[in-house]
Amino acid sequence: MVETRLIDKYGMEPAERERRKGFLGLLPKDARAIAVLRDAFAGFAEQFAEAFYAHLLSHPPLAGFFEDPQLVERLKQAQQAYFEELLTGEYDEEYFESRLRVGETHERVGVQPGWYLSAYSQYVQICLPYFAEATGGRVGDEVMSLLKVIFLDLTLTLETYFAKSTEEIRRRNAELEEALRLYWLAQRRALQYAKLAGHEIRGSLNAIVAASDVLLEEYGEQMDPEARQMVEGIQNRCWRIVGVTEEILEQPEERGEVGWVEMSEVFSELQTRIDLYRDEKAVTLTLPDHAPRVWGDPIGLREVFANLVSNAVRHMDKSRGRIRVEYDGEGDAEGHRFVVSDNGPGIPRELQERIFEPFYQAPGSAAKAGKGLGLHLVRTIVEQHGGRVWVESAPGEGSRFCVCLPSQAPAEYQAGEPKSP
Repeated sequence: MVETRLIDKYGMEPAERERRKGFLGLLPKDARAIAVLRDAFAGFAEQFAEAFYAHLLSHPPLAGFFEDPQLVERLKQAQQAYFEELLTGEYDEEYFESRLRVGETHERVGVQPGWYLSAYSQYVQICLPYFAEATGGRVGDEVMSLLKVIFLDLTLTLETYFAKSTEEIRRRNAELEEALRLYWLAQRRALQYAKLAGHEIRGSLNAIVAASDVLLEEYGEQMDPEARQMVEGIQNRCWRIVGVTEEILEQPEERGEVGWVEMSEVFSELQTRIDLYRDEKAVTLTLPDHAPRVWGDPIGLREVFANLVSNAVRHMDKSRGRIRVEYDGEGDAEGHRFVVSDNGPGIPRELQERIFEPFYQAPGSAAKAGKGLGLHLVRTIVEQHGGRVWVESAPGEGSRFCVCLPSQAPAEYQAGEPKSP
């Protein structure tokens, strides 16, 4: 298998090589001037390599690359040969190939660009006094020409770092695009499953309602009033669940659409839903007399407060539970503030962040019917709206769940939108 040349990999065809040398002002006369320095270098090559590696080994981050003494000796000899290549005066395709290979090697072993540049600075500081002395104590044409070659050397070596970084960015972008493709595929599948779930739930509930209709029709006259009332209650509860299910699952592809939401309507629905949550508990729900309009996803916001209320009911440990939804107004820079409070068991301080974690259930909780996702869903939806949610509570003193939502639409929606009152 023929190995790919680096000058081909990096597009260093003859015209590009000449362009780079021309940009640095590296002309044929510079090559002839540099050739004068070759004999001078032979006189201090060993001192140069010793001083260079003494500097590298004095810095712990770089010293880790040179722990083997035998390796250091080999590298000193390689460093001398490397510098001699700078002084050949031949800056052809072989020279470009060699410098690109050095850059790839440095990048592969983990030498950072900053380290490389710092080391090269020391490289120049060591050699220039020797050359200045060799040229009669002056900065002659030879040394100026050498600086042009050194900058060419730097650009070729760093070229490999830039190419690697670009390659890495492209790879990450490709991975991100693939992840997004899989995400949207999963979203479409989730929507399909949601529709199937909606049909299954509605079908099951309709079967229960139909069975209860038959039961009432066939045996209603024989039932005592309490039993008949219980069956009718089952029917009513089924119809309420059907309504909620249809609202959430009937057209899931429309979820996430945003606009101005009347929070008074959201809270009114809570009064209807409370019957689904009570489960024979004596719980009263108090709603605010006034609520603002909020920019957001109406279904998402309804689920936020429905989850907070149902969570309060499930954990209620009092014979007469009280849940209150309040609107505190625009009292601070965060915007609209709502509070859902209860007279339940309260939450210890050390658990007040954990309860928002997915699948978390407090130790000894009496409400095991849930999966520990309700409060996590609440936080997720609120944060997606640009707000925040937290709890204020103490054991035995009930809890206050505070929800802050922005009072204005995001900037991208404000043009042409009516202002919230």
